[in-house]
Amino acid sequence: MIIDKLISSNFRNQRISAISSKLTGEYTVATDLVSYSHPDQVFPLHPEQQFFLDEIIESKIAEARVLEIGLGSGVLSIGALRAGAVYVTALEINPRAKNYAGFNILANGLEGKIEIRDGDVSDIWKPVNGDRFDYIISNPPFEPTPQGMTHYLHSAAGIWGLDFVEAILKELDDHLTAAGHGQIVTFAPGNAQEPFMLVDMAQKYLKGETKIKVNPISIKFGEFVDRFVENEQATVEQVEEIKKMAQDNDVSHLYLCVLHYSKGEQTLTVTDTTLAYEAWLNPL
Repeated sequence: MIIDKLISSNFRNQRISAISSKLTGEYTVATDLVSYSHPDQVFPLHPEQQFFLDEIIESKIAEARVLEIGLGSGVLSIGALRAGAVYVTALEINPRAKNYAGFNILANGLEGKIEIRDGDVSDIWKPVNGDRFDYIISNPPFEPTPQGMTHYLHSAAGIWGLDFVEAILKELDDHLTAAGHGQIVTFAPGNAQEPFMLVDMAQKYLKGETKIKVNPISIKFGEFVDRFVENEQATVEQVEEIKKMAQDNDVSHLYLCVLHYSKGEQTLTVTDTTLAYEAWLNPL
């Protein structure tokens, strides 16, 4: 098997994970180990990727030309092709991630079907200005990040973890074909009832049909950011500041969500998934 030969010579100390869904079948990708703690870590597979793959819409992905914002290991782009897409343009800023993705693309026999372009953090849409796509996908950086804290390239996303999501939603309509579809998996802060910050953001920027699917298992916002102190990534003072901001803004919980979007009449629905994704902070 080609992946076994490539792993033996190039990725001996890396994490090899299998993932599957009804549409994609099972496939394998290489990522960094959890113990690799440098900022350019290529994230191991987590329940968020499983959630995303389970949510791909078969009728929309069939024969689609796809854009992925934030390629990472390539797990979602590979999944999109296995689910029926014909071609993927993928944006990524992390050289290490590009190397992993290239390996995973080759190992899964998809060379020539995914084009990797340099991403642009200051203007995420710049590399595809003027282009429109049938299906736009993203698992963007989404961790709430205390001010002044350095963090992994795949995770840091501002105080609420929504900086990159907001940048995507602002111009999503402009880069979708008339019948196109957008799908994003993200953390989303909220209260005990719902991820209201993501809901408010969708209402502000999206003019068509939005559906937010929410994993019914939430976590406490404070408990999540306390991890940064435990892992020595932030000071107690930095974390206490963000916890105070959360309290002032009625944020108490974090949710794992998939947002679906299509053009049309403006509607927004928020529903729990029938399948619960447990222990969603831990690798698969």
